[in-house]
Amino acid sequence: MHTPNILIAGASRGIGLGLVETWLIKGARVRALIRSPNATLLQLHDRFHTQLSLIEADMTADDCIHKVLADLGDEQLDMLVLNAGQYGPAAQDVLTTSSTEVADLFMTNAIAPMRLARALQDRVLSSGVIAFMSSQMASVELALARDMPLYGASKAALNSLIRSWSHSADAPKASLLALHPGWVKTDMGGEQAPVEIADSVNGLIQVMEKQAGRGGCYFRSYDQQVLAW
Repeated sequence: MHTPNILIAGASRGIGLGLVETWLIKGARVRALIRSPNATLLQLHDRFHTQLSLIEADMTADDCIHKVLADLGDEQLDMLVLNAGQYGPAAQDVLTTSSTEVADLFMTNAIAPMRLARALQDRVLSSGVIAFMSSQMASVELALARDMPLYGASKAALNSLIRSWSHSADAPKASLLALHPGWVKTDMGGEQAPVEIADSVNGLIQVMEKQAGRGGCYFRSYDQQVLAW
């Protein structure tokens, strides 16, 4: 029986951590890309030491790709999940945000995940999935980012890069997914969010497993909804 081999970038907390734990319980081999380990991840590593590897690297750093490739060796991946992201400036106002804040936001939410995915595309099986954590706020048509315009714009940039990649000459054979996890009770989502981490995680995994082997490019919600780009 094939053991799924999964790499999750942005795995130290919230949805990323939930994906790590859920896939470990399902028996998968998981690599967690993190800036630094925390107590919860170290406990998971002790519990699942034969299944879980921790890769310490900043996804926006120049040496990140080298560290990930060194850890992978000759192994192939069934799932590559790019989950790292940030909210951005608190004010979310183009009139007051600095150039540095905007550059950091778009690098973290759009450029860095795409750069890592492009570098690893040949390591993902054609029957596999390359999934990016996007947001319904990325949808230009739905226009839901009124209160978070900079965050929404950064995720829209990510979605644009994903779709452009899917139509390029070097488009991956693996399925490409932009995923909306729901409004989740995380540090970013806040306690008022209606979706529990476990419900989001289980739904996201179902979406990814459903799309595995299909190829193509999709924008999906954790609850199976098709979202407008």
